[in-house]
Amino acid sequence: MDGRRARGQESRRRLLEATLRVIAREGPAAVTHRAVAAEADVTKSLATYHFATVDELLTAALVESAEFYARQLAEDLPSDCSLGELAQHLTDAFNGHRAEWLGAYELFLHAARSPVLREAARMWVDWGRGLARRYTDDPVAVDCFVSALDGFAMHALLSDEPLDVERLAGIFTYLLPEPS
Repeated sequence: MDGRRARGQESRRRLLEATLRVIAREGPAAVTHRAVAAEADVTKSLATYHFATVDELLTAALVESAEFYARQLAEDLPSDCSLGELAQHLTDAFNGHRAEWLGAYELFLHAARSPVLREAARMWVDWGRGLARRYTDDPVAVDCFVSALDGFAMHALLSDEPLDVERLAGIFTYLLPEPS
């Protein structure tokens, strides 16, 4: 990869990270090219070069966050990990990156009002379904797992308490019993 392309990718990455920080701090309505450029310490023209509209910026940030967590999970967890190991990994990721998760969930909820963002938001749901399918093919159990994970994370975001690994593992075990 040549230097110009690498710099472009680095600028894009910085803009997406800045977008998630702005969202975590102030919500999706605060995302403007100017606000994101200031947060990323780049010019507004660079932000508009990479993302012509705010919707493009929000969509790319949502996609990037979903892909980041999917990559992290794939790298950190073997496909045959136990539900307890999965709960520990998700708890560590959530508690260690609470602001990023808040930003991602705010974007996820914002997608309910923005048809442009809905497809990107579905990536989060698909990511959760992929996790559940490691343990079951039952579509009802898969949907229950995704709903419980989202609900538990939302409740944790509403409190000052960290996500509790024992409770999350208990929920996972209840919904997706491991074969004996």
